[in-house]
Amino acid sequence: MAKTTKKKSRQAILLVLLPLLLVLTSGCGSQAALGWSSPTVDDGVLYAGLKTGKLYALDVDTGDQLWAFPADRLLAGIYSSPVLREQVVFFGSYEIETSSFLILQSQDIQGRAYAVDASSGAEKWHFPVGASQETEPFMGTPATSEDLVYFTSSDGRMYALDIETGAERWRFESGDALWGGVVWRDGTVYVGSADKNLYALDGATGDTQWSFTAGGAIYSTPSVSGDVVYFGALDNKVYALNAESGEEVWTFSTQNWVWATPVMYENRLYVPSLDHTLYALDAASGALEWDFEAVDMLAATPVISDGVVYITEHKRGIHALEAESGNQIWSYPEEGVLPVLAAPVIADDRVYICADDGRVYVLDAATGKLQWETAPGESK
Repeated sequence: MAKTTKKKSRQAILLVLLPLLLVLTSGCGSQAALGWSSPTVDDGVLYAGLKTGKLYALDVDTGDQLWAFPADRLLAGIYSSPVLREQVVFFGSYEIETSSFLILQSQDIQGRAYAVDASSGAEKWHFPVGASQETEPFMGTPATSEDLVYFTSSDGRMYALDIETGAERWRFESGDALWGGVVWRDGTVYVGSADKNLYALDGATGDTQWSFTAGGAIYSTPSVSGDVVYFGALDNKVYALNAESGEEVWTFSTQNWVWATPVMYENRLYVPSLDHTLYALDAASGALEWDFEAVDMLAATPVISDGVVYITEHKRGIHALEAESGNQIWSYPEEGVLPVLAAPVIADDRVYICADDGRVYVLDAATGKLQWETAPGESK
């Protein structure tokens, strides 16, 4: 899709964004910020982008706040999940600058890529710098190579930035918004676009190696296992492609959008769909082995650890399922509503959840029993 003016571009983004947010966040109540960022755990610290408009570092045992970024303001939202590399946290933001003149008010929608010191929360760099270049919100989770970090933007571009300085090394422009994240594997980066194409690019130069056109927009982050790349699309399908050539290996049809990333585990591919179902497929053929029907939409990537699949459900919290059979082990909460749009993280026999109510919930991975919860940024 050809770009026109910046104003028209932003209007187009909002036209896509608003219907989705109405679908995914209806009934969740008003929040200080938008976003569905999944947490990251490393060396006893939980890094979480929450609905309070900040990225937090929390002690994994107590929930005590170690730092918050930014310290002096709030972000409009964090959809990007934090990525940790050599004690630096990378994430992207959704930001709104409001300006007023007399009774008139205008809002400028922007995005930034951030690198933050993992121990102190101090900013190392951000992109873009100054007013010479503006970007749309950074929605997807970044990926890193040895010397570059890759960010996707709603402006349809992927930016390859110097991992130490944040300086732009190259960019790739697709035909529509890039909402999903990037996967780097063996020198190749894979990214899906709302223009319906999955792209394989040279990670060093951004040159296109191949592209594959699906039947619908691609908002999910692809996954790569062995010589196959998997992704879902808004044509209600999940695709398996040869990672080197882009040739189709197989497809599987669901009853609604495949919004989240399919996950491989022991020769099975686990595919969540907005049709309320988690599908377990034979990874080689795409044949259905079992499915689990939830009550509400499955919009987040499943996480698999020690033979257990953990999957969050839009309004019903999280389920733990046997990876082999799909039988449910436990769910949290057992009754009531807990809106969750982000994938959990599993570490040290615990499940960490960033819920849509702005709180962090920590559960025993074996039983689903609540160990602690916290609401960073709330006055106590």
